[in-house]
Amino acid sequence: MKYIDKIGNVITYILIGLVSFVAVFMVYSYICLNLLGKDYVSILGYTYFEVASGSMEPAISKDDLVIVKIGSDYKERDIVTFSLNNEFITHRVVQIDSKTITTKGDYNNSRDAKVRKDNVLGKVVMIVPKFGIWKRVLMTPKVFSLLFVTLVLFSFTFSYNNRSKRKRIKQKILKKQKEDLFDLGDIPIKKK
Repeated sequence: MKYIDKIGNVITYILIGLVSFVAVFMVYSYICLNLLGKDYVSILGYTYFEVASGSMEPAISKDDLVIVKIGSDYKERDIVTFSLNNEFITHRVVQIDSKTITTKGDYNNSRDAKVRKDNVLGKVVMIVPKFGIWKRVLMTPKVFSLLFVTLVLFSFTFSYNNRSKRKRIKQKILKKQKEDLFDLGDIPIKKK
């Protein structure tokens, strides 16, 4: 039973930490995009985008999440994200000139129009497959509510078990202290 309590506590703390991280991340993203009017969320020099089309198949699929390192450190054959007509596009660099780059989606037949280098946001450094699907599933009201209720029940169950356990330990300590108080054992008592 002791190990089950420890495992339950670890799972609870991991879930609480994960939910807290996601909540803080969502609030930060909301503030950046909606209140500050930024075009993307920047965290320690990185940003992320959900891919909306299959133009980069098979390297990147629709609904994948791309993590982009913001900056101009890219070369030919790298996948970059750039801004064009108030949209962000993720394609592969096929040619670099002095002031422009030319990109092409791996699945597309033709190259994109030339893009100014200062429109390039950065290089794709990581791809999270099918993130968009998981996001949509987890964010549906029924699933989100179920996850929230499960987390609350986990937390309540294990905190209740911990309180009961602490109460039993405290009672044992108090009982031991009382026994020690009345056990005069080796102490000699002088009579007057």
